[in-house]
Amino acid sequence: MPALLRTILALLAGVVVTFFTISAVEQLGHMLYRAPAGLDWQDSSAVSAYLKQLPVGALLLVLAGWLLGIFTGLTAATLLAGRCRGRFALAIGSLVFLGAVSNFYLLPHPMWLIVVSLITIPLVTLLCWWALKKRFGQPVLTPEGEQQ
Repeated sequence: MPALLRTILALLAGVVVTFFTISAVEQLGHMLYRAPAGLDWQDSSAVSAYLKQLPVGALLLVLAGWLLGIFTGLTAATLLAGRCRGRFALAIGSLVFLGAVSNFYLLPHPMWLIVVSLITIPLVTLLCWWALKKRFGQPVLTPEGEQQ
């Protein structure tokens, strides 16, 4: 398989794994911290009131989902591509960061969660990229000089 195609497919798979992981962790949060029966999700004031009373554990699960999603997506992309690439970290980290920012814009969140998220998402992205780069090192070249 050509290196460019392999890289593109690895990145797409990494993005899918990222958002699957985030969804799975958030579903766990919904199971642990159930919404009140009869909550009208179309009523923004009712949703805002519900989100304001959520316990810290529920909010930490959201943050954990974002961070775990970065780790699993970046790891999947690296394993599929055969090497860790900076563009994987940039793409996956940026998508999660933008998703978090849009979430903050659309729904009320405590200020501590916003600040912690805006610091830890880029930090975890860089740390995961650095750790995977250390672990997988440089790519191996084939006899034809084509990267694997």
